[in-house]
Amino acid sequence: MDFHHITVLLNETVDAVVTNPTGKYVDCTLGGAGHSKRVLTKLKATGKLICFDQDALAIGHAKEIFGEDERVTLVNRNFEALEETLKELELLPVHGILFDLGVSSPQLDEAERGFSYM
Repeated sequence: MDFHHITVLLNETVDAVVTNPTGKYVDCTLGGAGHSKRVLTKLKATGKLICFDQDALAIGHAKEIFGEDERVTLVNRNFEALEETLKELELLPVHGILFDLGVSSPQLDEAERGFSYM
């Protein structure tokens, strides 16, 4: 599946959130992984990125992008389970959390994904 989405204010947002290259960061709205890719460029080998998305296609797309990168943990859940999940994974505390709230067009383009009125 082509999961193309243009991330707005990418550098400004990530540069403001990621201040510790060995820290733990959470992308609560993974989507097309635009923010997450940028976060990883700022993290050292000991940094950690936890990505949430309830859309299984977004998680699958991210697996293709990130491969076996040990800094990345993909979570196929809504971010409403953020605290519970981070406790389960023993990843608290974190250094920063990113929410890109809104809907991306790939979610609206395919009615079977449950985000469309089509």
